[in-house]
This record gives sequence, structure tokens and C-alpha cells, in this order.
Amino acid sequence: MRFDPRRIGIILVLLFALITGTLHAQDEVRVVGSGIVEPLMQAIVDASPVEANFDIEITGTSTGFERFCSGEADATTSTRPLTQAERSACAENEIVPFELVIGQTVLALVANPEDTSFATCLTEDEINTIFAPSAEGEITNWNQVLEEGPDLALIVLAPGSITPEFAILDTVIEGDGLRSDVTTTASADEIISTVSETPGTVGVVTLPQALAAGDAVHIVELDAAAVQGCQAPSAAAVEDGLYAAAEQLYLYVNAASLDNTDLVTVLEFVTSEALTPVVESAGFTPSTDVARQTNQENLEAALAGDISVQADADFEIPLGLTGAVNIGGAGEGVNLLQGITTDFSEIAPGVTINLNLEGLPASARRLCNGETDFIYSYRDLTDEEAGNCAANNIELTTFDVGTQAVVLLANGGSDELACLTTDALATVWRAGSAEAVTNWNQVDDSFSDQPMTLFAPTEGSFNTDLLLLAASGESLIGRVDVQLDDDPLYRAAATANVEGALTYMDWAEYQRVLANNQANIQLVAVDGGSGCVTPDLNTIMSGEYPITRVGKLLVNTSQLARIEVQSVLWHLFSDENLPLYENAGYIGIRASDLEDWRVALLEAVNQAQAADIQSEATAEPDAADEATPEMTAEADATEVVEPTEEATEAMTPEVEETLEATEEVPAEIEPEPTEEATAEAE
Repeated sequence: MRFDPRRIGIILVLLFALITGTLHAQDEVRVVGSGIVEPLMQAIVDASPVEANFDIEITGTSTGFERFCSGEADATTSTRPLTQAERSACAENEIVPFELVIGQTVLALVANPEDTSFATCLTEDEINTIFAPSAEGEITNWNQVLEEGPDLALIVLAPGSITPEFAILDTVIEGDGLRSDVTTTASADEIISTVSETPGTVGVVTLPQALAAGDAVHIVELDAAAVQGCQAPSAAAVEDGLYAAAEQLYLYVNAASLDNTDLVTVLEFVTSEALTPVVESAGFTPSTDVARQTNQENLEAALAGDISVQADADFEIPLGLTGAVNIGGAGEGVNLLQGITTDFSEIAPGVTINLNLEGLPASARRLCNGETDFIYSYRDLTDEEAGNCAANNIELTTFDVGTQAVVLLANGGSDELACLTTDALATVWRAGSAEAVTNWNQVDDSFSDQPMTLFAPTEGSFNTDLLLLAASGESLIGRVDVQLDDDPLYRAAATANVEGALTYMDWAEYQRVLANNQANIQLVAVDGGSGCVTPDLNTIMSGEYPITRVGKLLVNTSQLARIEVQSVLWHLFSDENLPLYENAGYIGIRASDLEDWRVALLEAVNQAQAADIQSEATAEPDAADEATPEMTAEADATEVVEPTEEATEAMTPEVEETLEATEEVPAEIEPEPTEEATAEAE
């Protein structure tokens, strides 16, 4: 048989093309999901340092999650997080997703610059009064919106009804859609032009569009409820759950797809600072550095194989549950624990909860002796305490439950009080300074000869304890030669009226002062040794601001195998208790944090139960020997310990209604959208 060299050459070319095409198809990255996020995703791919082969298909958020969790795509984009039902669907197919936040769509309410005297900050009720369907033909003047509003015609402008901006605004406003007599337009330029030329006009555009307009419009703040106060639109406010008129843009990636080096390169670009100009050019708001750091950590964990299939974090408190749970710890936990345990007693009346907040040293000793199931703490165990736990073979599981902070307000005319050191604060407020330190030049030689006027909450205030402990490192008693009043609004007003005056309060109380528009006060920065730090959500959550404290639950890990302990902790981390965290002074807690804590709790429970089973399997065969310690432990757990006076103080939580920043999505699978516009709105 004769071989034709030309035929062999053709066959080799075709074979090479077939192999190349197959490899090319294998390198393709398939992305599905939101039509809103699609242009940003495409811009990211185009700007990345590699010519990656991405196939991006618009399916809508919910359909995108369905295909992603069935293994049909490497990644999906969305305008909301995965629901628990969708996580379960991913888990059933062994899909391990990890999350990256790639930007935000933030709305800005803009008003005419001449209207700043009244259109500065609007509450949820006032926004609904303006935009709700019931306002049609009825609300036409600002004096109908604001109690002391001017007699000025109200003109309302909104984005077009098929735009993403309209969909976000609709989630903030009660009822179906907006008032029908609103003027809608897809042109942000038209809205800004009309607002800038016509007093009394209010319109909605995106934050980048509002910022680009400069002084032509005034950006109105939104009131995030009394707990947090008025908030200007910003990436930080959105991430902290304080600004409702926005949605974050997500990219979920299957960890199994990270063997594609081009995909990894693009994701590394997403987690870098280089993403910011791409997001801005696409017309969105970039996320904060904090979110970028979280993205980097999520990607690093996925690359290291440190994430796993996560099923639905579900748990059900059994009916007829009985038993006893012993809780100890520092008195600072009373506001949170007393409210939640009281509520739990109504859900499971058969469970006795012994809340004995006798202070950390005694509570840590009981915990490490096996007498207490978990304690509330603001620190890790000391070496001596940890040694006691180790000696008794007691391992601990720790849950951080949020940050508390105390801020100081000074008279607005007292420039030297703009920043105070922690040493100065301890000198000013400790009991030993009573009648002895009464002038500011006694605190610091560089200070002026100015009498000191101090306003504080009444004796026994947690804020006094936190201030002195954080400032001095010791548990000190506060001075009593001060003017005492528990009303933060009164203390702020009194401070504003006297030069050289100083007061303190928690973050939530400070938000009330801001909402009250108190004049002639200044927020005091604190120098803990690394320079002056002004308190805000970022510096408080990061720990840069010195007068903070992180609450912790230290749990005896072995007790997590008990259903009654599991149930109390699950209830503690449930979404319905979010307002209790806010009212107890914890800052920046989000529903997503509670979800993360529940997931961590179930993981810890599974490990404790596995250890318990292993312990039973390797125990001595003598049944009598095994039964005796178990019965003794059970008897100890049900012993009633009388709570201290501190633990029984009443707490009346004021539940604040919180606007949700993203579309509410039911847990069950949503029906497929029937129109492309509906899918796009996701």
C-alpha cells in the first residue's frame, strides 16, 4: 500500500485542529446569571491581564443559581446572596461555591440645593410618604411629608419602570410599585437637570451619577432607624447594612473550576485594587477595601482547599425539650443574654436556664471545672484559666458575637478636647479623681486653665465599665462628682452648652444624638498609643478605635453534643433576634453574620457529636462505671444557681425595623421569569 505524503499531512493538520479545539473547549469558562451584573462581568474579563475564553450567558439570578448548583456553569453572577435552599441544592450535587462581591448598585436621592434646610435626611416613613402608591394625587406638598416642612410643591422623579434602579427603589417602598403620578425617565441627566433647576423636586439616580453632578444637586441621607441614624449613600454603609436603597453584585465560583488557570488569573484580578476603575467605568460603585480583603481571603481559602460542601444550616428546636443549661460570664452580657434566654423559656418551657453572670474570673473557673456550659466574655482565657481547662480535659469553642463601643462628646468650642489619650480618659473619669481633678490643665499641662464639667450616665452603667476598662486596662469605679443622667440627648445638649464639658455614651445613643441634630458638639478622637482615631463603623469594627470590646461566647465543646445546649445557642443566633443585638449595643451585626454563626455552630455540633460517639466506642465495658459519671454530670447540670442582681436587671429592647438592602427571596425555588425584563431586574 502506498502512502501519499500530502494525505498524511492533511490528516495531521485535521488531528491537530481537533485536539486544539478540544483543549480550547476544555479551557472555556462558563458564566451564567444576572443581566444587571453581566456588563460588569464582561468588563472585568476584558480588563484582566489574560485573554481568557469566557462564555457569559444572561439567565437571571435565580435561574443562574439553579444551573450553577446543578454543575452546568463554572460561575454565576447575582444581585443577592445564595439562599439556604440554593446552598442545599449545591451541596446535593457536591458543588462547593465561594463568594466574591464585585461591586454595588447604589441609589442616591437628590434634591435641589436650595432645599437643604429641610431635605437633609429622610426616614423610612417619609420616603414612603413621597413614593408609595397611596401617595398618588394625595401627597403634593412638602408640608404633607415633613411635620415642619415648608409650603412648597413636591415634584417626584424616578428611573424608568424597566430599569434596575426602579427595581431597587421598589424594594424600599411599601406596596406594589411606585405612585402612578411619578415622572419616570431612563435619563439620569434629565432627572438631575430638573432637580437642579426646580426647588421642591426630589429624584432618584445612581450614586456615581449624583456625585458627577457636583453642586448641581444635594444628596439626601436616609435614616437607617434610631440605632444607626442618618446615612449618606456609600459603599461602606451598604456593606454594613445601613443603607437600604442599594444592592450588592456577587460572583459565585465553583471551587472545582479553579484548575483553570485563566479563571484563577481573572479572579486574582477581581480581588485586586485594579478592579476599582473597572467598576467605576461600568457605572457601578466599587466595594470597600474591607470587602476586597474578604474577597482575597475567600479566594485564598478556595485555592487552598479550605472550603467544603455546605448544606442547609437548618436546625429545629424539638417540641417538649427538657433539661438545663448553665450560663455564666461577665455582667456586660446581661442585656443580650437575659432577653434571649427569657424568650427561649417561652419556646421551650421545659428547659431551665441558669443565668449567673458573676464576673469573668469566677465564671471561667466554673467553665473549666465543668460546672457551666458556656460563658459570656470580652477576652480570651488567661494562661492560668486555660491551664485549668486543660487539666480537666475541657476544650472550648469560641463564637464572637459582636463589638460594643463607647464614644465621647465634647463641647464644640473646646478644641483641645478634639483628641484625648486613653491615659487622660482614665484620669478624668476614675473615682480617684473626684474633687481632685477638676480643671483640664490638671489632666495635661498643655491644656488651658478651663474648669471641667462632666456629664455621665447613672451609677452601674455598662458604658462606664467599658470606658474605664478599655482606657486603663483595669476594672475601675467611675467618679461620682459628676452630673448624672441616663438620657443621652440631655447629656449631649448639656455638653453643648458649657465650654470644657465632656460626656460619653454608646454608639446607638450617639446615633440618636445625630438624629436630633444637636449643635455645638464634637466627636472625640481617642489616642491609645498609635495616634488619634475617630470612632466610626470601620474603626470600631477593625478595633483601631481603642474604646471597644468584642463579646465572645466560650462554650464547653463537649456540651455541644447536648440538644438543649444546641437549641439555646441556635436561638441566640436566629435572625429574629437581630434587633436584640442592636439594642444591646452591638455594632454592625448583619443577618449574614447570624447565618455564618449558625453554620459554625452546626459544624461544631457535628464535631462534638462525633467525638462523643468515639468516646463511647472506646469507653470501659463496665456499664456501671460508665453510668456513674454521666449521671453525676447530669445532676450537676440541673443544679439551680441563683443569678446575681446584675443578671436580673430588666431589659426592654426597642425593636427597630430595618430596611432590607436587597430583594427578599423566599427559600423555595422561585418560578422562572416570563419576561427578559423580569430576569434583568434580578
